[in-house]
Amino acid sequence: MRPRRRTDSTPLELQLAIGLVWGHLNAYQHEPAYDLAMGCLQLWPGDPRLQLMCDYAAAELMEPVDEARLRALRTPENGQWVDLVLRRLQYQDPTAMGKARP
Repeated sequence: MRPRRRTDSTPLELQLAIGLVWGHLNAYQHEPAYDLAMGCLQLWPGDPRLQLMCDYAAAELMEPVDEARLRALRTPENGQWVDLVLRRLQYQDPTAMGKARP
């Protein structure tokens, strides 16, 4: 049997890590997702998918998020993720309610 052709150039280990973090987020297990994403970012510090999921979990746990870095991650593909995290961060700051987003 021939091995399946991979269409994604992402290393298998990184794909598995992303899937594990995503699974925790889907199960509303934000603390394990945050811990796992932080550990994975030690191995793959430049991966925007891990960073966005880590930032989302951090926002859910009311942990600090670097908003400048978050805004720098915005691309057409992940703009909705960035918007979601920014909305979650607004819930942390009661004075942010009613403020217009830049």
